Amino acid sequence: MPVYIYQILHVAGIIMLFMGYGALLARSLANSDNTAVRKLGSMTSGLGLVFILIAGFGMISKLGHSFTAPWLIVKMLIWLALGGVIVLINRKPALAKPLWWSILGLGILAAVMVYYVRVQG
Repeated sequence: MPVYIYQILHVAGIIMLFMGYGALLARSLANSDNTAVRKLGSMTSGLGLVFILIAGFGMISKLGHSFTAPWLIVKMLIWLALGGVIVLINRKPALAKPLWWSILGLGILAAVMVYYVRVQG
């Protein structure tokens, strides 16, 4: 499969993850018990995480990167952190505002790892 397909799937997964978490965080900030929003946000973010993982590993393989490169290890740790955030979003709605900014920070850090650290290394 061409690398651009993996790139498109990876970016689609990122969009899905942030859309899903945005919906869940908005639900928490609004003090809503809307189960339809919770279900949609959880499914969207979960599928996004799967797309990010599969497409990311596909790109790593296609582009010949080392799985032990420091920038890549940081990206995998960010993926794990983003995967665990859903528990906090759903169980600790009071943390919605700090989680909003933390998720944004993790996304920016992931972009820095790819577009600055990887390129500089």
